[in-house]
Amino acid sequence: MDPFVLLFIIVVVLAGVSVVWFYRKRKVNLMIQEKTIRILEKVYQPYDKKYTVIGIYVGFSALYKILKKSLKTVEVVTLLIPRQSLMYLPIAKLTSRFDKIFIIYHYDKDTHFPGEAHLVRKGYYRLGIKRAIHGIEKMHVEKTKINGKTYYMIYNNRRVMDKIMELAKRLKNPLLLQHVAIVPKLHRLYIASKLDLRYLEDLVSKTYDFAQELVGEQ
Repeated sequence: MDPFVLLFIIVVVLAGVSVVWFYRKRKVNLMIQEKTIRILEKVYQPYDKKYTVIGIYVGFSALYKILKKSLKTVEVVTLLIPRQSLMYLPIAKLTSRFDKIFIIYHYDKDTHFPGEAHLVRKGYYRLGIKRAIHGIEKMHVEKTKINGKTYYMIYNNRRVMDKIMELAKRLKNPLLLQHVAIVPKLHRLYIASKLDLRYLEDLVSKTYDFAQELVGEQ
């Protein structure tokens, strides 16, 4: 067979497979986003909300206003791997690696935390934790194991660090956690996690409870 004809056939087949793949897998990402939003609204029950689409199959950002004295808003960002792109997916799995959700609990400026603390899964930051956390040279850095995986504990107040470890113990799947931080100067609790629908409601509800407990609200 003429090599050019063979090449043409291969290109046509790949194009056909890519189209079928796109229409099937895009539905998966849309489903993940839809179910994520339902879970978020169920847990937070916001009195006001704002969504911004990052990319129709990529993810979204959300800002929820909630009825809590010290907690003012919850900011959520989701980033999904491009399942719909057959050709790019292998590269994305090397770079993005997994579906992600970021949750930021914003507090009043009058809210006081006794110190700063971070729990970071080893390998989450490709360039290392020293480049990811400002002022790390002034904090204690220790290693710990959670379900057999290595995490870094970075803190300037042990009591605050222990609280974050308590949160990890509450979760059904603590290995979803990639970075948890209490940052006093920013008045916020930050959660970076894998997005897994099987454990998402557990993650959101327990971090929400934890966020309230930090300032003495039940």
